[in-house]
Amino acid sequence: MSKNPLRFALVSALAALVAGCGGSDAPQPVDPLARYKNQTVQWNDCSAYLEQDPEGYARKLGPRLQCAQVQVPQDYQNPDAAAVMVSIMRVRAAQAPDKKPHLFFNPGGPGGDGQFLALYFSQVFALGSAQTAVGRKYLEMDASYNFVGFSPRGVGDSTNLLCAGNQRVSPALESQWGVAPDNVRKLTDHALFTATNCQKNPVAAHIHTDATARDMDLMRHLLGDEKLHYYGMSYGTWLGFWYAGLFPERAGPMVLDSNMNFSRSIHEASAGSKQGQALTFNEFIAPYAARHDDLLGLGSTAALVKANLQSVGRDVAEALIALNATDRAEANLLTDYLATLKAAVETQRLLDHNRTLEEISDILQKDIHIPNEPLAAAFKRAAQRMVATLQAKATPGYYEASQPFYLSNMDSVFETVLCNDEPLLDKNQDHWVQKGFALAQALPIVSNAVARQPCLHWKERKAYTKPGMAALQSASVLMLQSQYDVPTPSAGAMETFAQLPAARMVYVENEGGHGLVFYGTECVDLTVYEHLLGQSPAARQTTCQGKPLALDEKPAKAQGAGQVSHFSDPERAERLYQRLRQGLDASARSGRWF
Repeated sequence: MSKNPLRFALVSALAALVAGCGGSDAPQPVDPLARYKNQTVQWNDCSAYLEQDPEGYARKLGPRLQCAQVQVPQDYQNPDAAAVMVSIMRVRAAQAPDKKPHLFFNPGGPGGDGQFLALYFSQVFALGSAQTAVGRKYLEMDASYNFVGFSPRGVGDSTNLLCAGNQRVSPALESQWGVAPDNVRKLTDHALFTATNCQKNPVAAHIHTDATARDMDLMRHLLGDEKLHYYGMSYGTWLGFWYAGLFPERAGPMVLDSNMNFSRSIHEASAGSKQGQALTFNEFIAPYAARHDDLLGLGSTAALVKANLQSVGRDVAEALIALNATDRAEANLLTDYLATLKAAVETQRLLDHNRTLEEISDILQKDIHIPNEPLAAAFKRAAQRMVATLQAKATPGYYEASQPFYLSNMDSVFETVLCNDEPLLDKNQDHWVQKGFALAQALPIVSNAVARQPCLHWKERKAYTKPGMAALQSASVLMLQSQYDVPTPSAGAMETFAQLPAARMVYVENEGGHGLVFYGTECVDLTVYEHLLGQSPAARQTTCQGKPLALDEKPAKAQGAGQVSHFSDPERAERLYQRLRQGLDASARSGRWF
């Protein structure tokens, strides 16, 4: 909460009086972070970040929307050395902002850019409708907080990290069929080039969760809050746990949404996302497809659906992985997920009958009938993408063509944080290659990405340590978790939860969402936002039912008959929510991401 100036002055005066009476001339210890803590945050408008502003946020919010660059130590163990910049965005509360705390957001990754989350969250909350209990809770959140988003060090508008070099790389087979020595060498070379090129940048040694957690604490101090209020998703849960372990006395209410298993290594979590992909298909997607065999024709039992998927060969599996349609299981993505499965199975059947890709494209667009309009449209799109991907990969020389090594900013930070956060215990390259292909053997949709392990080649880390679970025993965290989350499986979340006696959990059954923000049910949203408003649930675990899936709903309900929106302007809220989701999804849909 922001400091009260009168109270602060009285406390300072009393402290000076006590010091004067003590008779001690011993010098007070110098705070090594004093020059950073004493900086003045220079708030500006956000025009430099809002090149395109179709909703007119800058005009509507005026001086409430602020942006700044904050200096933080590059190395917290040597704060007198170089500084780096962290870019932050703030939306101040409409009424009495100086008396209200700041709610910080992180979208995941690592490498996800959370700067605009302040804008999107604040504006969605502001559109709450007083006609529903959930809508009123959104309005209460809007009235209770200032909202802060930031680009973590290394990301976006903060001091940036890019990993690039002159080594030549060419496409590799990413499926279980990529076991040939030449292909494995492509994977292991990519890992080596990642480590080599990321570590060329001197900033890379300081891109890790410990530093980002300390950056958040410095920002908390600069904004005048006694405690950190926080909403973190995916990798943002790892960051939240780390902060609460480092600064337990400063950790305020936290919601950790879609949880990494903090009780284990970050490297195990990376492999866990691939296990989650197979588990979610087997226990959630395949039964869903089987319930609607009349629409999909993929099999009337989950076992038959799985058998149909297992029938695809190398080329179709490579296309499936490249399309990235089966690595998430949010309700709004399931139509594309099922359509892509259908396109893969139908394509393989036609390939088995020696049809050309041109013939397959024509047949899939004209001869496959699906008696459900949204699903039929999604199938045509998926079929088009499937054939286009197969055609591209069938181009002569595709797997031999090379280009200079390059990682995006997001991928650069992802790999760097993983390797900096914790030492790799098993440094045998064969172990990771075998593990990657063992995971890929589960299903054709699972890639061999774990075989690429750059941390094998990482230099020695700085001397910081991940907080242990003992440091989190009193943490005021509420863990929000879906049963069939792919990138952060529920089994890992439950393992962490079992070791945190003061924590609370909202567990959503029959749900595959990754990032359950603005879920829209009273059971989930009232519990989550009441926690942030200071009223934690009495029960240690609250179990909620997931919302009905689109194909399971009765027609009238699917069309929205009789449903009251939680928003005063549902269309605008949906646009904002989709913008928010784009940021979250970008942090979990690339290769090994969380």
